[in-house]
Amino acid sequence: MTEAINWLDKLRKSENKSRNINRGKALQFSSIDGWTPDKLPKLLIVWNFEKESTEQFQSQTKIDKLTKARDISATVVSYDAFLITKESESVVPWESTISHKELVKKHWTEDWIKNLNKETKALNEKYKNHPIQFQSSFKNGVYLRLQYKVNNYSKLPKAPNQVMDVLSPHLDTLKGVKFRLKKDHSAKNGPVGWYDNEMGRWENEHGKESGILHVDYGDGYWVPHPFFKEGRQDFWTGFAIDYLVSHELPHFIDGGGHQTGMDHELDFGKNQTVFDDYQPKKKKAKSKSQKLVSKLKKFLGLK
Repeated sequence: MTEAINWLDKLRKSENKSRNINRGKALQFSSIDGWTPDKLPKLLIVWNFEKESTEQFQSQTKIDKLTKARDISATVVSYDAFLITKESESVVPWESTISHKELVKKHWTEDWIKNLNKETKALNEKYKNHPIQFQSSFKNGVYLRLQYKVNNYSKLPKAPNQVMDVLSPHLDTLKGVKFRLKKDHSAKNGPVGWYDNEMGRWENEHGKESGILHVDYGDGYWVPHPFFKEGRQDFWTGFAIDYLVSHELPHFIDGGGHQTGMDHELDFGKNQTVFDDYQPKKKKAKSKSQKLVSKLKKFLGLK
C-alpha cells in the first residue's frame, strides 16, 4: 500500500534514534507532541552503535545516586529505517478528557502520577497491537509530561523502497564511521587528550567541557569537527550522528531542534550542501540605530 503513494513528494520529516547493539531493542521516544497525526508521516532512522562508555560515578547533586554511564566513543555498525504514518496505526493515541497541551502545564502530584499510570496502562492495553506506547514516567521537573516508548523497534513498519533507493546510498557511507572527543581541561589543571573514563571521572567533579568531535571515516585518520557543540551531553554520540547527517548527506536539512520529534527536514528535490561548504551562522550586524541605543543604555547604566 505504501508503494502506491509517492513518498518522495509527501515525506518531509525525519527523526534519528541511536542504540547500543549490546542492549535490547527498546527505545525511548520524545514527547507525544512529536507523534500526533498532524506530525506524520515521519521517517524514523535507528542507528546501531558499538559503544564504549564510562563507569557510573557518584552524583555530585543527589546523595546515594549514580550518574548515567556517559559515551566515550562509538562506531556506526548499521541502521534501520521505518515509516510512521497515521494509517499504519503504530502509535497509541491519547484519549483523555484533558488535552496534552493542558496536561503539560500542570505540576505533578502523587495523585496525578497514579491517575496517569492507570490511564496510560489502559490505553496501552486497548491498543496493544500499536508498537509505540506510553512510558510510565510522567515527571518533567515540576511539571507533568507524556512520552512514548517502543519495546521492540523491529516491529515498526519498514520504510518504502522508493525512499530507501534514494537515501540508502548516502546513509551507507556512514556505516563504519567512528566518533571520539578530544578535550582540554588545562585551564583548570585538568586532563588533556581523548575523552576516556578517567576524564569522565574528573569532569564529574569539576564540570564538563564540550571538546572537539573527531571522526574516523574508515581510513584511520581522525578529522576534527569544531562546529559540533554537544560534547557535554551524556549520550553525545547520538547528537554526533545527527550532526553528520545534517551536514554531509543530501536530502537531510538540519531541523535546528525547533520542532519536537523532528531532527531533519527531508527535501528530495535538492541536495544539502556538503560539510566543506558549511559555515556556522553569523550574528547579524547591528544597525546604526541599534548601536546608538546600545551606547545610550551603557551611558545610563542600563543593561
